[in-house]
Amino acid sequence: MQKEKYRLESDLKNAEAKLILFFEELILLKSMESKDITINKRLASSRQEKGHILKEINDISRKLKDKKKEIDEIKEKEEDLMIRFHELCPERSDKYEEIRKFFEKIIKRRRRVEKPEKADAGEDDEDEDEDAEEEEMEEEEEDEDEDENTIAGLPPEEYKIEEIEKLREDRLDLYEEKEKILQFISDLDNQRRRLENKERAIKSDLEETEEELADF
Repeated sequence: MQKEKYRLESDLKNAEAKLILFFEELILLKSMESKDITINKRLASSRQEKGHILKEINDISRKLKDKKKEIDEIKEKEEDLMIRFHELCPERSDKYEEIRKFFEKIIKRRRRVEKPEKADAGEDDEDEDEDAEEEEMEEEEEDEDEDENTIAGLPPEEYKIEEIEKLREDRLDLYEEKEKILQFISDLDNQRRRLENKERAIKSDLEETEEELADF
């Protein structure tokens, strides 16, 4: 009975020592809990942000692919217009070079610039807007008038000038549409580069956070 008592007392002391150790570990874990939560939140936030960025990059890549298809379609239409031009004005024509330059030249076409309405605008501001509009109209008219001088004096029926002018208008429409698409593509490329740089920065931050969490 005495030996059994000593054994039980020893087991009790060991249990009490373990209990103290467990309490110390619990206190330590509770002191670490806030930092652990903070690191995990930062890790989850970075992963979520990276996912959003990758989704945006994929969306931009899809849009770029679609826009490049539109550019290819416009190029095909331009080639078709060039074929139709050669049907109207064969290379053997004595005025081929003059008419081709007229057809291929990119000009600013006449258009009226609409002014936004301004409440309580002064007379001076209105006069300045009108002057600026008139100057722009004059510049565009000079460009177009100067361009039309290249075919001035040619017999319209003999050289099918009216048909060629219509083709040129179609070609200018395609050119303007293509320029808008190219600008849109350029903006998308810039946006994608910014997102890729941001994604690389987040990836680096993720790696550092994962290392910090593992060390912690």
